[in-house]
Amino acid sequence: MVTTQSIAVIVSSEQPRKGNTDLPVYAAPYISEILRHAGIPFSLLPPDALVAGSSSALQWRTQQTGSPRLLILAQDLDLNADQKAGAAAFVESGGALIGIAGASGLDGLFGVRTDGFLDEGYLRPPSETHPVTAGLRREIHVFGGSRVTATTGAALSQVRTGEPPILGLGCPSDRPTLPAPGTDNSSADAVVAHTSGRGRTLLIAPDLITSVVHIQQGKPVTPAAPRESTGTPQGSILDPDRDGDIVEIDALDDLYYSHAARGEDGRPHYNRRVLLTPMADVLRELLLRAIFHLFSSAGETLPVLWYWPRGLHSIAHMSHDSDGNRQSLAWSLYELLHSLDAPSTWCTMPVSGYTRAFYNALQQSDSEIALHYATGNAPLREDRRWSQMDFDWQYDTLCYETRLSRIVSNKNHGLAWQGRLEFYRWCQAKGIQIEQSRGDRGFTFGTSHPWLPMQDDRPGGEFIDVLALCFLTQDLTVVCPHGFMRPLADQCHAAYGVAHFLFHPTHIEDPECERAIRETVAYTRSLGMEWWTSAAINTWERARRRAAITQGEGASAGGRAYLIQAPDSLPQATLLFLLPASGNPPALTLDGEAVSSLSVERYGHRFAQIAVDLCGEHEIGMRFGEE
Repeated sequence: MVTTQSIAVIVSSEQPRKGNTDLPVYAAPYISEILRHAGIPFSLLPPDALVAGSSSALQWRTQQTGSPRLLILAQDLDLNADQKAGAAAFVESGGALIGIAGASGLDGLFGVRTDGFLDEGYLRPPSETHPVTAGLRREIHVFGGSRVTATTGAALSQVRTGEPPILGLGCPSDRPTLPAPGTDNSSADAVVAHTSGRGRTLLIAPDLITSVVHIQQGKPVTPAAPRESTGTPQGSILDPDRDGDIVEIDALDDLYYSHAARGEDGRPHYNRRVLLTPMADVLRELLLRAIFHLFSSAGETLPVLWYWPRGLHSIAHMSHDSDGNRQSLAWSLYELLHSLDAPSTWCTMPVSGYTRAFYNALQQSDSEIALHYATGNAPLREDRRWSQMDFDWQYDTLCYETRLSRIVSNKNHGLAWQGRLEFYRWCQAKGIQIEQSRGDRGFTFGTSHPWLPMQDDRPGGEFIDVLALCFLTQDLTVVCPHGFMRPLADQCHAAYGVAHFLFHPTHIEDPECERAIRETVAYTRSLGMEWWTSAAINTWERARRRAAITQGEGASAGGRAYLIQAPDSLPQATLLFLLPASGNPPALTLDGEAVSSLSVERYGHRFAQIAVDLCGEHEIGMRFGEE
């Protein structure tokens, strides 16, 4: 998505994050990745744009009807007097302002008092329901930002700096009673709403953007000698004890574990702890809800190019790691998935075992052949086993074996990883466009959505052109309880993301594993999910990101016009138009022809939804009737 006049995001790409902890230094530009993926059009501007008459001055203001536009300060900025005055004047005249990570010296405008830096804490579920914070249903780990106290503003949520309680899924009695606001010395106000003049402000005091980047990209992985790599979960900054949940598994799940050791209660003994909440997705949702709330409350609409086509809430994805390339097991899994009509992604080692006939069958079906990079499978070389040369050789060899000109996806064998972001650069250099190695035991990297990594230790926010697609767990009934499947799928569905399950062909002849696959496919379909390959997710996401929505010239009183440019085909793309808090759904036209819409709820707000084929340039017209 590119620019429109409705939202401007202020970022200083040269200004490092404030605070003293060891966190990403230049994460603020990542807000552009969050908004592009969300399908929200925006302009990215420097702080100088706040000053009228400057070379990059803000060119939009509130309309004559008083409908506000939105300004987002993506970090705790060092604003000069003129920039502060420009922001205050914008709000006073009816604009809406969101601040992230701190008040940028505008305490009075946000209705807060800044009390120093926040190193780390937990966003608490609100005691009262509010459209902005309604997505906070458990404590969410945050990193960086400011400690503030609401003065003239209204605190919608608090952040706690102590250790979080351990929560059980579906057990409301396990949820602790939170102290009343202002009675807990380890707490500070986190989300504060305020009005000033004819405008509104909303401050998110924790560093939401840095937290998303830190959770998703994790910490460097340093293998212990003599190993050259270790599993990607070692890079997770989330802790299973502090950030995980205990899943209450139905007694029927015992049927899957007739051979398992039993505890004193007679039930199978297994670890029921899992990172069940996609914390980065919850933080993204907080920002999106804030944007939608401010627009809707002001009686303003906003166009959104939704994540998935045909109005789908979410997507399911299954991958398989070949691990030995045993042909008979591969055929068994292939036939099962063919009978279920569930296309999947086969992450394959370039070693002997799979026949040309099997590769041909995969290519002739809707399935995908991907690389399963296994450290050291290349012939002995002078270079290290974990190396770009080793990776390149395996990519080239698999292309030769399968007669494919290119391979789009990869997942590392054993979830091997070293360093932090360097492997994404290997993928980018070789043409891999989507990488699946990060995940296991739930949301270890906090997200169910495809995302682009960013070099966050240097100014400018350089992105790496490889989508990351995390997975949830390996081999239900073999590696972890089948009881994890439904709650994990439910969380992906609620987050509008991708439920990515991994099943190895090695286990397919275990009746319990086969049953787990069948039930996973059936349950996700009951939620309305479609099964897509990794390549299909990559193609759709990249085509959607290349589309642009700008304001058209046909706007008039009571109406709006938007120009949509889609360089790539987007069949049955879902367009959403935010509905004002009061009023009737709009009448919509596409290229002059009337189109019918549905009223749907997304992120707690009402939208008019249409599904249309996009390719090239289109004009959407909308007109609201008399209220």
